Amino acid sequence: MNCQSLMIRTILWNLQIMSLHCPPLAQHEEVTRHTLATEPFQPILKVLADLERDDPKVAFPAARLVGLYRRLWESCVSKHIDVQKIDQSNEILKEAGTYLRKERNGLQLHHEKQLARLRFFGQALESSQERLISLLDDWNYPYSPNLAGLSDVAREE
Repeated sequence: MNCQSLMIRTILWNLQIMSLHCPPLAQHEEVTRHTLATEPFQPILKVLADLERDDPKVAFPAARLVGLYRRLWESCVSKHIDVQKIDQSNEILKEAGTYLRKERNGLQLHHEKQLARLRFFGQALESSQERLISLLDDWNYPYSPNLAGLSDVAREE
């Protein structure tokens, strides 16, 4: 088992454990959206309840205005959460891209080293082949005429 598959299995195991202890993401996200959208309005809702008891004529337009503002706020909260999710996804993708670039560069370097070794061994094999052919030629034809050998053969006779 290589390091990557071990890391992937560990991540999957951690995600399974988290899913057992956390509500599903959609439910958790919905709770977060609802909390962020309603929590800031709790104090004003109490004021509106008091205003409705004291002056119902003023309470209705105020409640309508607060309702419109609350819808606008919910929209902003929703967009904010969506932007956060996109930012998180982008960060994960950036990290994955960085990892993959490093992996690619490492593999490219390994490939270049292998090619250099292959060229070196090819040159060494060619050189050895030339030497072997030269040795075999000298062994098979020890008195073959060559320019340097002609003067030596002529002197021996």
